[in-house]
Amino acid sequence: MLDNYKQQTLALELIKRKARIGTIHQETAISIKWLRKAYRQYHGFSARSGDNKQSIHALTRSNQQYKEAAAFAACYRQAQFIIDQRSIYQVINAFDAFKKMHPASKLDFSETSVIIEELLANTIELTRCPVCNCWNLLRARMNHIERCGVCKARLKK
Repeated sequence: MLDNYKQQTLALELIKRKARIGTIHQETAISIKWLRKAYRQYHGFSARSGDNKQSIHALTRSNQQYKEAAAFAACYRQAQFIIDQRSIYQVINAFDAFKKMHPASKLDFSETSVIIEELLANTIELTRCPVCNCWNLLRARMNHIERCGVCKARLKK
């Protein structure tokens, strides 16, 4: 009974952040039908359907999007230092911290999984600018010129 309560609590936390139904089902093993109904009751509209097909390049097209992705990546790296948490709670904590810093951000919870997957696969790298000390993501943009999103200084590869 306690496990069921934990699963439903986690599901509601993810629904609150507008996570994809597939992601919630994967983390909680709760039926998709129940999750869709709960999502509709909580938000007043149905969840988006389909897979999250975004790439890191699509998430960093504009300078604003690039800065938001780098800020979330920095929040996620910090959340990883909390060892006794499941990885989904690290993502939730990182997303909440990011939203506190950037409440008007258009980056949503489902898109953060793309950033995390790329970080964990070492496809992109979180680094600091040598000039202004801001966080940046290497190899996250289509153009292969690595520049700081704030001061435009060239970054080392």
